[in-house]
Amino acid sequence: MTYHKMTFVDIMSSKRGLGIMINKESGMSLIGGLITVALIIVVATLAIKIIPIYIKDMNIHAEMNKLGDDILKSQETSRITPETIKNHLLNRFALKGVTEITSDEIVVTESEVNFNVSVQHEFKARIIQNKYFTLNSNRTVNIPIITKH
Repeated sequence: MTYHKMTFVDIMSSKRGLGIMINKESGMSLIGGLITVALIIVVATLAIKIIPIYIKDMNIHAEMNKLGDDILKSQETSRITPETIKNHLLNRFALKGVTEITSDEIVVTESEVNFNVSVQHEFKARIIQNKYFTLNSNRTVNIPIITKH
């Protein structure tokens, strides 16, 4: 009887060495790949619906910040009223594509020294069936009144 001498490399590279099964599979299974693709699709769908809302909210904040400079320039030539501020702000929002805001959501109060301009709006995006994503936008700016002596 002859014995075949096996080295460690022979044992490890064989499909079945000394009764031990060596599995050389690597990578992702089909089910793992499908789960990964499904997760990427869900995240992308959410991003597609949510990102425009955040962009509109950032446009509201930017236009509110610019409003003060515009009104200060306008005060030099004419008398500013709360209604003209509302209309001016609605026009700025329309130019930026924020058409959901109505004049009822803009509150302008006038004191002796400034205008207090506040915008409150709730953005809502339908995600799945009766599940919604909501973002409450609440921004206030104070615009000083220039008095001419």
